[in-house]
Amino acid sequence: MLKKLLKKLALPSIEDAAGTAFKNGDTIFSYRFYPSPTPNNMDGDVASAIMKVEAIGWTLLSNVPEGEGLQRSVSLTFRRRESSVPNA
Repeated sequence: MLKKLLKKLALPSIEDAAGTAFKNGDTIFSYRFYPSPTPNNMDGDVASAIMKVEAIGWTLLSNVPEGEGLQRSVSLTFRRRESSVPNA
């Protein structure tokens, strides 16, 4: 249900938004994540979402839970992972 709403609002998933920010060369990526209680929601698990974003090349800086019940969300802030290869 939440995914359908996000598609209607044209809001990208956390993975899509993180990928776009990374391609744009951003150094900080911030996203308000709304976990869903339904198992069909691909963005339903905060830990899974963090792992997907970190796989793109981000490192989690902070996560701040907000709200309660169906109004709950987590504000996630990431920074671009430093490259170990010079001039990369």
